[in-house]
Amino acid sequence: MMATKTEQNSSANNNSPLIRLFEAVNVRRVLLVFVGFMILYIYAPILSLIGFSFNSGGLTFPFVGFTTDWYTVLFENQEIIDATIRSLQLALVVTVISTVLSTATALAYRYDFWGQRGLLYLLILGIITPGITYGVGASLTLTELAGLSSGLWLAAPVHVVWTVPFAVIVLLAGFPRNLAENERAARVMGANQWTRFREIILPQIAPTVLGAAVFAFTLSYNEATRGLLLVGQDNTLPLQIFATATGTRATPELFALGTVTTVFSTLLLAVGGGIVFYTSSST
Repeated sequence: MMATKTEQNSSANNNSPLIRLFEAVNVRRVLLVFVGFMILYIYAPILSLIGFSFNSGGLTFPFVGFTTDWYTVLFENQEIIDATIRSLQLALVVTVISTVLSTATALAYRYDFWGQRGLLYLLILGIITPGITYGVGASLTLTELAGLSSGLWLAAPVHVVWTVPFAVIVLLAGFPRNLAENERAARVMGANQWTRFREIILPQIAPTVLGAAVFAFTLSYNEATRGLLLVGQDNTLPLQIFATATGTRATPELFALGTVTTVFSTLLLAVGGGIVFYTSSST
């Protein structure tokens, strides 16, 4: 009797409109459509940016004709060229500092030590802290309390705080799992500390370190909000773009600049990601 009632309840539930609708819907197809809309939402602005950079009609729609004149205008804009050079200089310095600090930190995580989880949370705090909030705090500390003058290099430590956590995460993900065991085996065989680093550790971590350096460079090159109040008159490229776009309106050469920057950053990230992926899969 109880079994009969259970079967009847189960049959009633299976015949409910909601369940029939769920069974009729192809979940895989729905997910594919959702992913398609998500990709379109993310990449449509980038594609439109690239498209309008070749539009002879400038910002007019529809597309008038193909031209590369806006790239000529871009490369003749001395303010943008100077800002690009400053961004490259700052990014290179930040990359060197971030790579050294993050590599030392990641190597320390080969071993258990007191406070290692707290240190990781402290590093991640540099990621989750809003950029403009951190920039205001850094400006107050460095210019008001420490009495330092605003300038390009004053933004370097702020960029390092931003890039080091990402570099550490990349390194921890890409380091070989048996790195500590290999070093221990070399130590047992009599290799000194420098020999172990040069012959055992460095060859195994070099590709991942290079990938982390690429990520650090890209993040620093494109960073704006954290150094906004620190660079003074030495605008970096993102700040120069903001100043130009907000001062009047977006101009076609900015679309060309956005295209060049997007392609450049994408290639760097692809190289860095490919290096880390190759290193992780080979180990």
